[in-house]
Amino acid sequence: MDRRGARMWRLHHPVGTFCFAELQTPTPELSAGFYRDLFGWRVRQISDRYWMFCSGGSDVVGMRLADTHRWLACVHVDSVEKTITRAQTLEMSVVTQAVETPGVALTAMLRDPEGAFIGLWEPRGVEGTAVETGPGSFWWVELATAAMGPAQHRYASLFDWGIAHTMKFENGSHGYTLFKVGERSTGGAFQFEPEWGVTPAWQVYFEVTNFDASVARACALGGQQGFWRDAPNAGRIGVVLDPSGGLFLIAQPLAAATS
Repeated sequence: MDRRGARMWRLHHPVGTFCFAELQTPTPELSAGFYRDLFGWRVRQISDRYWMFCSGGSDVVGMRLADTHRWLACVHVDSVEKTITRAQTLEMSVVTQAVETPGVALTAMLRDPEGAFIGLWEPRGVEGTAVETGPGSFWWVELATAAMGPAQHRYASLFDWGIAHTMKFENGSHGYTLFKVGERSTGGAFQFEPEWGVTPAWQVYFEVTNFDASVARACALGGQQGFWRDAPNAGRIGVVLDPSGGLFLIAQPLAAATS
């Protein structure tokens, strides 16, 4: 939300930035079909357990064979092992120890005390998403949390992020947090109220040209529409569940957000 301008510098991903996302799924064929038809992605097989979703010949995000279906946002780190050790001092648990996908990355998955999952990405061939902008691109990552203060401290300590606060996106009385690497925003966070029915999670966004048409297409393909809103200074954003229950968001950005 300087998503909303920062664009995540997708063609170069400094350490500490969100660089990539993976769909972890036990149903890769079903998932490949849904996302191919929704975003126009092509699927490129890397191994018997890993695939790339591609747009215009460039890698957008990955898909990994796994026991649980979820989208996982990944942060570029210089050492997965060192980051795991640091995370454990911050009361985070290790869900998946370091795993290497040859030619792609060394990865691991963490869970914070609220239950939000986050990935670690040590490049071994793929620095991150290679699509800069446009429909189907990896647009933004944000944390939904019930406790902003502890979440800010935890992630700022883990990744050496700076923190900025803004009210310009009108995310209720708590406003919106931007996590910074230098002067650049790499992700955001909002604090939800108990009655919102939100689960703590790092959520991934994908850009679309037409929000309403994309939602209609997702539903026709077996998905479901969730909460949506017109976010000031950002664009129309909303939740979509894929046919296997994987939650992601789509965004039709304001033209001004790309300036």
